[in-house]
Amino acid sequence: MDDAIKVALRVRPLSSSELARGCQPCLDCIPNEPQVVMRNSDKAFTYNYVFSQDSSQADVYDLAVKSLVKQLFKGYNVTILAYGQTGSGKTYSMGTCFSGEGEMGIIPRAISDIFEIISVTSDKDFKVSTSFMELYKEQLFDLLACNTKPRDQCVVDIREDARGGIRIPGLLDMEVFNAEDTFKALAMGSTGRATGATAMNAQSSRSHAIFTITIQMSKKNNGGEDTVAKFHLVDLAGSERSKKTGATGERFKEGVNINKGLLALGNVISALGDGQQRGYVSYRDSKLTRLLQDSLGGNSMTLMVACVSPADYNCEETLSTLRYADRARHIRNKPIVNQDPKTAEILRLQKENTELRLQLLGNGGTIGTCPPEHLQLGEENELLKTKNRKLTEALNNAINESTNLMERALLAELARDRINVKLKELNAKCNMTIETFESEDLSPTALTNGNLAGLKDLQSKILELQAEQQQGEEEIKKHELSEMSSTKNTSQSAIGNQTIIISSPFTSETIAELDQQEEKHTFHQAELNQELQDLTRALAIKEQLAATLAANSSGMNTLNPEHKETMKQLESQISTLQQERDMLQQQLKSVQSNSASSKIAEQRRKRLQELEAQMSDLKKKLLEQSKIIKMKEKTDEKVVVLNNEIRSMKAMKVRLIRQMKQEGEQFREWKLQREKELNKLRDQDRKRQNIMNRMENMHSKQQNVLKRKVEEAAAINKRLKDALLLQKQCQEKRQQTLGKPERVQAWIAQELEVSASTVAAMRVRDKLIEDRAVISQQLGVAEESLKTALPSEEKCLKQEISRLKEDLQLRSAQIADMNQKILDSDQENKAKTRWDTIQSMVDAKCALKYLFQSAVEFKKDVAMKEYTVEELEDACKKLTAELKVVENKLHSLDQKHKTEILELEKESVEKVAVLLNKLRETDRGTSHFVETDSDLRKKIEMLEDENKYLRSVADKIESLKESYNNSKGESMSMAVSPKTPPKQTKKKKSANEFKSPQPLNITFTDSEGEVFTDDENDPDWRQTPLMKRLQSFKSKRSTISENSSGSDSMAVKRNSDGTTYCTCSRQGTCLRCPCRKTGFSCSDSCSCAVKKCSNRNKENLAEIDTSADSLNGEAKRPR
Repeated sequence: MDDAIKVALRVRPLSSSELARGCQPCLDCIPNEPQVVMRNSDKAFTYNYVFSQDSSQADVYDLAVKSLVKQLFKGYNVTILAYGQTGSGKTYSMGTCFSGEGEMGIIPRAISDIFEIISVTSDKDFKVSTSFMELYKEQLFDLLACNTKPRDQCVVDIREDARGGIRIPGLLDMEVFNAEDTFKALAMGSTGRATGATAMNAQSSRSHAIFTITIQMSKKNNGGEDTVAKFHLVDLAGSERSKKTGATGERFKEGVNINKGLLALGNVISALGDGQQRGYVSYRDSKLTRLLQDSLGGNSMTLMVACVSPADYNCEETLSTLRYADRARHIRNKPIVNQDPKTAEILRLQKENTELRLQLLGNGGTIGTCPPEHLQLGEENELLKTKNRKLTEALNNAINESTNLMERALLAELARDRINVKLKELNAKCNMTIETFESEDLSPTALTNGNLAGLKDLQSKILELQAEQQQGEEEIKKHELSEMSSTKNTSQSAIGNQTIIISSPFTSETIAELDQQEEKHTFHQAELNQELQDLTRALAIKEQLAATLAANSSGMNTLNPEHKETMKQLESQISTLQQERDMLQQQLKSVQSNSASSKIAEQRRKRLQELEAQMSDLKKKLLEQSKIIKMKEKTDEKVVVLNNEIRSMKAMKVRLIRQMKQEGEQFREWKLQREKELNKLRDQDRKRQNIMNRMENMHSKQQNVLKRKVEEAAAINKRLKDALLLQKQCQEKRQQTLGKPERVQAWIAQELEVSASTVAAMRVRDKLIEDRAVISQQLGVAEESLKTALPSEEKCLKQEISRLKEDLQLRSAQIADMNQKILDSDQENKAKTRWDTIQSMVDAKCALKYLFQSAVEFKKDVAMKEYTVEELEDACKKLTAELKVVENKLHSLDQKHKTEILELEKESVEKVAVLLNKLRETDRGTSHFVETDSDLRKKIEMLEDENKYLRSVADKIESLKESYNNSKGESMSMAVSPKTPPKQTKKKKSANEFKSPQPLNITFTDSEGEVFTDDENDPDWRQTPLMKRLQSFKSKRSTISENSSGSDSMAVKRNSDGTTYCTCSRQGTCLRCPCRKTGFSCSDSCSCAVKKCSNRNKENLAEIDTSADSLNGEAKRPR
């Protein structure tokens, strides 16, 4: 944050002494404008606030100070600084001597507002403390400690902390809890302040007072926003003139010290406010400036209250104060929020984390900076999600399969029930027919007719059973076909689910919604399945119970006629026995009258007892028979109830199965629809991701190109600027010293530099114009895309548009700067005035000589670059040939090793087959065969390792080749390729053969000496000393070359396949071998002896490594 110091000008009314002297106002305030004008003068000053003589203390505070007090609670430091001459009303405006009576100044009002804001702020904890100090005679006193200690023991010193800030060790920092405590601290410190009477002020402040309120704030919910704000209220002593104040003695010394501090403060204000970037500001000239270091150009929001007197008597002091205040208005502070270092670090990390998250979302999730364990947990989470999704799908499929099986079983049960009913009817019909045939005595014809009718009836029943069975089979087939179609759709959806998912907000949300709905549907289906299973179990129990009861009832039905017959017999026997009993009782009564027949009576009595016993037995049997009949009736009723319950449970089972099937079909259709949408979103996301990747790649490439162009433009701009500056300096020097050769050379060099810089600037400007056109086109495309973009793409497009606009503005500014520089150079380099400096023949000769030397230097550079390019091309050809040879050797070795491996594998397979045949015949010698096979396998592994090594060597050669091509491209881009005269045959020579015999910085290639010239027939051609030296140099070099070639008497030759070989003697050691001079080793194609040659390698692999090293060395050694 960059904030300028605000300045408030306050004009006090004329004092009684000034009115008594007849002083007149010399200052006028412009109504409704923050501006003042000196009377009878053109001097006018504008500030942030201007308070006239009629402004009150409340007006000053409300307009200028109140908004700054609110900044304290945001964590910023605030400083209110009262500046002005003595007697101008500084202490009155600040309210430093407030004792609870009279009108409050800035300090009391600020204290009241601070504690009022604290009282209404409930989400923070506050700790408020105050300190009060004064600077008197360049000594700093703690005013709050003066009440408890002698004044000489209250001196404190200024120290610097590790960050260069100011701290005052030993300063009493008193904690206050309300406004009254703060007022008491202010009054207690004001009583110890140094004051004195002068001719201009009866209570003149003889020291600079600084009252500081420190506010520590912290969030109650541990939000990590612990801030500290300091409120500095500075009441400066006024500048004074001893002539006006009449100060003498001690007052005079006090005035001198006050003026010293204010002079240092004025110098700091002048240094900070004059707009020049000075490297050093003299804060250390005074303790006052050191105390106000943060307030002036530092970490604080500062308000300077400049107090002036309107009297013409003080016109000079007023004008000086106005000027200082005007300079202070241009000072810019850099206030920052004061936080605890740990809290600030936490907030910084949180902000960085938020920015990285936004960057990650903007890049589609391709960028990640999480720790490895977080990434591992994320991968495990994704695996578990995938596993959960698969298990949910498997469970859903299992439930669907179970539902289908249950429905199929239900259909089979219904068919079974219908067939059972038909079978019962058929069985009953058969029984009736058989009974009819057995009970009736019919004639053969009637018997045949009856049999035929019965058989027809049985045939119709059998046909009905077959129709029922066929109907059941058709229903089961239809169910299987519908199940197959649903399974096919499910398998297609499962295949669709196995497609690659591109992470994006849309697809992830859709997949999460799909997984959630599938889990919900699966759980609901599982609940219905569980309910169906419970119902099936209950139904099976009830059916078993009903079958048991029905079997019992059927058994009772078979016994029912017998029970009835038995009951009839028992009833008849009982009636018979009752009659016999009655008869016997009558006989007993008649016998009792006759004593002679007592014996008969006893027999009858016994018979009567037997009859009664038989009757009781028969009654018991009758009662049991009646119980059995009642039990049978109850059983029949229970069977009916159970059958009703079974029918209702079956109906409920059918409803559940149909509900599960219907919900499964609905979910399957919904899932297919959602998967279609998901696939569509995936396609869109994939396309958008591809577009984003292309845009990112294009953006990164454009950024790199633009960065390079910006750096190039800046370098050329700086070069052109330096050239123009140097041109102006040279022009000034030319005007002072005319006719000197050095001046002409410097002028020519500067003109060439300016021209080259101008051309380069024009080239860069053209490139910038092209870039701007491209950026403008991209901006138009991005703005058009924004109109039809999706909500998720708007943020990226807006960022792209803002970036393009910034780039467009940057290009426009660079183009304008380049145009201005080019125009400036054109003004200095007009064709009409370019040669006006050349005013004599001497100057012209000097200019031509310098131009000729410059041209020769340029030609020399061109020749050197041409020679470098030719050497690089020759080296490239040699390296290419060597690389081809090495590749051929490597290929042959690779083929050889492959053939050997195949042969060994074939041999191993054959041996294994033989061993297996022998193993079938006998078990002896098994360990020997196993060892042989293991040895063969070890050989195969060794050959495979050797093959891998050769492949690594081939990869190394490829990498060396690629690095060589890269170095070749860089060297070719650095080299200059101007047009050269036509060349004849060119001799290939090594770079080691060239040795310059003369100390001349010009390099010639062999082709330069072979250009066809007709110098002898040219009348205008004459040899110069330089030409003679060049010809002698070339003749010497050719002589050296001939001697070297003659001494060797051999040359490097090439085969038809491009490989080189030498023709050295077989007795020699190849110390002067052409292969050694060209940097190659002797090969098998060379004529030299293998044992005596010192330039020959012993192994093929070492030869390949040497070739690779030579490739590496050539690639890393640019010429």
